[in-house]
Amino acid sequence: MNTMKWLVKREFWEHKGGFFWAPVVIGAIMTFFIAASIITFAVIGSRHGFQTTVVNGKTVSSVTHLSSLMTPEQQSEAATGLATGYMGASGPLFMVLGFVVFFFCLGALFDERKDRSVLFWKSLPISDGATVLSKVAIALIVAPLITLAIATLMSSLLLVVACITSAMLGLHMVGQVFSTSNLYNSPFQLAAILPVYVMWALPTVGWLMMVSAWARTKPFLWAVGAPLLTGALLSWFNAMFGFDWNIGWFWQHIIGRGLTSVMPGTWFAHHPIQNASDFGNIHSDMGLVLTQSWQVFATADMWIGVAAGAAMIYAAIRLRRWKDEG
Repeated sequence: MNTMKWLVKREFWEHKGGFFWAPVVIGAIMTFFIAASIITFAVIGSRHGFQTTVVNGKTVSSVTHLSSLMTPEQQSEAATGLATGYMGASGPLFMVLGFVVFFFCLGALFDERKDRSVLFWKSLPISDGATVLSKVAIALIVAPLITLAIATLMSSLLLVVACITSAMLGLHMVGQVFSTSNLYNSPFQLAAILPVYVMWALPTVGWLMMVSAWARTKPFLWAVGAPLLTGALLSWFNAMFGFDWNIGWFWQHIIGRGLTSVMPGTWFAHHPIQNASDFGNIHSDMGLVLTQSWQVFATADMWIGVAAGAAMIYAAIRLRRWKDEG
């Protein structure tokens, strides 16, 4: 166990730029520009007004008049919506996480053969299995937790900016926002989705690790180009010769699942959200996303992918053990 801990730390130190600094920098830039947009909108609206917003049948000419036109129920609803959906501002950070994990796994075993550092690591009493699994662990557990922490901080700062700005304009929602339970539950509910992400992403992680351990050159072309070319050829044969192949299923469940599963939330593309209209309600919260995500465990698609991913990770371990370094 202590060996695994140090292996994970080693991976973090070597890839700190992608796992830590990338989300920090992008989060800081997003926070600055979104906060600046909120403040700018408030200032322009209070000074120059706007003509397109209608509240309770009345046209609002200035944001400073907004609080006087909204009923207490509407203000409470707005506060609930703000407390419920504030984590949505950090959505792009989780897209960045998907790209970071993708390219880390693609180069994880290839780069150590390319720079010959694998010879040093193999001289140590560390098994190939422990080495590969440490890379899987940092990609699927450590990196998402780091991103979640940064996303929570970023969203919280934007929430504070929004509350202060609204208070300066006469719309006092601070007490209602910070007394809403969803405000505190959302980060923990996002963290509870992590097991779904870990299991769902296994096919892509396994495929990339296997290619990374096998390819002598250009792992990206082998990992991405080969599946896309296969899909294109099958589509061409199906169109030219009139075969009744379900090419759409192949693209979605083989190529799409194999290449994009490291993107958080892609399980919804395969298993659409039930009662999706609930997301249009201002009171919808992360609990609905959490419940729908965990229901993916009841599908065969999930467990077939887990089996395939585990098999490819095992293949990556064997390839690392026997691959010719010369």
